Amino acid sequence: MRLHSHSLALVLLVGILAVGMSDGSAAAPTGPFGLNLPDQAVSDRVSITRGIGSNRRETWVELDGPGCINHLWITLKHPKRSEMANRKIVLRIYFDGAEVPHVEAPVGDFFGAMHGQDWYDVNNEFLSVKAWSGYNAYFRMPFAKGARIEFETGPEANHVYLQVDWHRYPGQKLDEPRRFCARWRRENPTQRYGEDYLMLDADGPGQLVGFVYGVRLIDNVDRWSHGGAENVYLDGDGDRPAYLRGIGGEDTFGTAYGGAQHPPETHLYAAMPYYVHEDVGEARPAQRLVGYRFFVKDSIAFRKSIHVRFGCMQNDVCSTVYWYQAGAVRPFVKMPEFGKLLPGTPLPRGEMDEPLPEAGSWWLRGPLENQAGEAIRDALAAPPEGTPPVDRSGWTRRASDHGFIDLGHVFRPEVRGVGVHYADKAAVARCVLEADREMTAQVRLAWDDRLVLEVGGAAPIDLGDHAAFRQRTIPVALAKGRNHLKITLSNTRGSNHGGWAFAFQATAPDGTVLRPKAE
Repeated sequence: MRLHSHSLALVLLVGILAVGMSDGSAAAPTGPFGLNLPDQAVSDRVSITRGIGSNRRETWVELDGPGCINHLWITLKHPKRSEMANRKIVLRIYFDGAEVPHVEAPVGDFFGAMHGQDWYDVNNEFLSVKAWSGYNAYFRMPFAKGARIEFETGPEANHVYLQVDWHRYPGQKLDEPRRFCARWRRENPTQRYGEDYLMLDADGPGQLVGFVYGVRLIDNVDRWSHGGAENVYLDGDGDRPAYLRGIGGEDTFGTAYGGAQHPPETHLYAAMPYYVHEDVGEARPAQRLVGYRFFVKDSIAFRKSIHVRFGCMQNDVCSTVYWYQAGAVRPFVKMPEFGKLLPGTPLPRGEMDEPLPEAGSWWLRGPLENQAGEAIRDALAAPPEGTPPVDRSGWTRRASDHGFIDLGHVFRPEVRGVGVHYADKAAVARCVLEADREMTAQVRLAWDDRLVLEVGGAAPIDLGDHAAFRQRTIPVALAKGRNHLKITLSNTRGSNHGGWAFAFQATAPDGTVLRPKAE
């Protein structure tokens, strides 16, 4: 018998697969995020069905490492027997003996079923939600020593059906340093024409997987479900800061013109699977929506840090964010009491938030007129002022987020629309740098539009106009003691829809980072 080349290749492939599977194992795929997993995997499954009483926190699953969870399936008490059952039970997953959970979210919200809704169709690469609360997740969750899954209930008991499909790697070493993480956050009400909604703050190195975002409209003034889109701040305290800004809320999820009307749909990486108008007893119904976005083909990696916010108006907002990171998880939120998990209950900003890392602070003033470039000209023409006056009336103190200052969080026009912002304006930021000796520090700034820098009594430096968010590092002479630093930054609509931010880092010759201080 004579074999053609393609037939021979097929025979060889079948033989290789047969050899590879002869001991019950198979090669482990690395998935879309390049996870470094062992070659030989043994498939395993945990199947558990039992009740869990009220006010209980129980470990349900303990897996021996090295291994990788590949699929979670959960269903809960039948929705006809318990309204919002999936918001009344919290899922936590721990890897490698960690005390802080890597995953923490109400069960429904982890799987993309938000607002306490029992189910709506979700069908993408990572999440699948089916009728009567059939919840599936396909994130790969590697671990070296072990994994532990627990549930916690509040005043109401529940019943959990659980399957965990995972791979064991007996006799092998897991070299992958990253662990899967997820966090849920809620805020009610969010700010109108103020701060964007905080979604994530984490340390690197890592990679953003994606998020699910839910809005219940309560604002009866503007009746606007969003005030912008996602804003992603990467490595503001690293070597290469980057800033990603969206346009409108529905645009984040790959849809269009969905501010007031949108048909629910579910797609591979981005969609709005839940969109309804609820009768709330007013003349017009209120929007309730959920969108998801996963960054697979357009990956988002971070080395030092990541900070993510979403444009908002005054509404009841919740989110679940998924990411991989090396190192211990730093909590940026804490789970509130069970009564405040439920939609409609008050949960103001700060109540479930943990302090963010200290990265310095600034005094800010603006917006300044700059339609013809007058604010920048004034900054360049002004004589060196040395020590500025102490009077801070008209100035706003702002903490830095990993080196980032977003002026749009402080100066935001009260204009209804998508990604509202000031255009053809400028703002001034001031801080003090404390030096323990006379030195030449390296100042790294990243921004777009035009930036003018002034340090101490030296003449202002025009650092130029960046059409996109780019960086520049310059040597700056510092005197021993307090050095006053001033930044003037213009803003246009530009190529990032009016984003108005800069990232700052000053480094002493010995590598010490000099934090800006609003003094």
